[in-house]
Amino acid sequence: MKKNIIIILVDAFRRKNLSLYGYHKETDKNIKEIAKENLWFDNYFSASNSTAPALSSIFTGKYPNNHGVIHQLPYTKQEEIDKVQKVKFWFPEYLKNKGYETICVDWIGLWFKRGFNYYGEGENFDFKKSPAPFAPINEMTDLAISKIKENQNTDKSFFLFMHIWDTHFPFPNTKYESENNETDFQKTLENIKDESQREYLKKRIEGKKLYTIQDMINKYDTSIKDIDNEIKRIKEVLIEQNLWEDTILIIVGDHGTNLTEQGIYFSSSGLYEDSIHIPSVMHFPGLESKKITEFVQDIDIVPSILDYLQLETQEEFDGKSFLPLIKTNQPIRDKIFSFDGLCEDIKTVRTKNRKLILAKNNFCNLCKASHHEKIEEYDLEKDPEESINIYSGDSYLMKFLE
Repeated sequence: MKKNIIIILVDAFRRKNLSLYGYHKETDKNIKEIAKENLWFDNYFSASNSTAPALSSIFTGKYPNNHGVIHQLPYTKQEEIDKVQKVKFWFPEYLKNKGYETICVDWIGLWFKRGFNYYGEGENFDFKKSPAPFAPINEMTDLAISKIKENQNTDKSFFLFMHIWDTHFPFPNTKYESENNETDFQKTLENIKDESQREYLKKRIEGKKLYTIQDMINKYDTSIKDIDNEIKRIKEVLIEQNLWEDTILIIVGDHGTNLTEQGIYFSSSGLYEDSIHIPSVMHFPGLESKKITEFVQDIDIVPSILDYLQLETQEEFDGKSFLPLIKTNQPIRDKIFSFDGLCEDIKTVRTKNRKLILAKNNFCNLCKASHHEKIEEYDLEKDPEESINIYSGDSYLMKFLE
């Protein structure tokens, strides 16, 4: 049998809030344990700050401008959907054709259902009583584990894709009790200078019993802890079923998120580091444990899996296998690209120490603000927080975006 494959995609996954990446709280005890014994990536980037383009990039191995979906739902244009539906290579479909049982635990549907034998969040979950359109992580894990065990009765390898939404603001399925009140909420809003951000935050959390910025951060951290505990459950089942050494496990975000950075409140808007520089931990049985410091992107996941499994395709990916990094430390690329899925036309190119953001249309459909100047350039070595725009009218990086 071929190796099984599990990809756990955590929505709006923020590296700064994991102790693996230096956070002062341990929100990620079990993820960190997996990282110590396997591969973890320090410079992993999403091709987009939004779910629909990023997930499409994972399944195609291509940047958003090449697979078609640049904008997040519901701002995705019909021509984008038409283009992505016509792409020849779609990872779940490829694996299905190779004899894999393909299982997806998610709810968004649309073109993402392509190639899955099973797609859903379970028949027993009552969405009418739920505070969110998605099931909580424990329900999703129950379903995933049941599907893993069901597949044990067959002679097929499986591909399980889980899209976990509990970290999506305002974290409706996460239990959290605040000690604050409505007066604190009004003070929180008054302290937000930008009117569009103030109205956006008010609309998103009014009536949600989140009264301060710290409340929101605490609840986000709690949602990560909940996910971390469920990942432990999945690992334990794989070990109990004697599947751990026969299963690739990938834990990664679709994109990051801002909490308050750059004056952006609890959304992935903009192409600053917090939106696209994300956590990534992977278990490839038989490969040595290692911290990978060179650039890797979501478009590299599929080429790396195919390389590891020695499976072939005629498809030309934008991504590359990162397996050579384990042995040689030689970079597979010297720059990364990312596209803003919430604005009409913003993209970025980033090297190890420089970053250029080109905003031809910077209006954010989500919060109705503008987060970028027309052109921004940052010296990330001297200014990792991207606080000083050093663009002077010319940049050697411009040619890559034009």
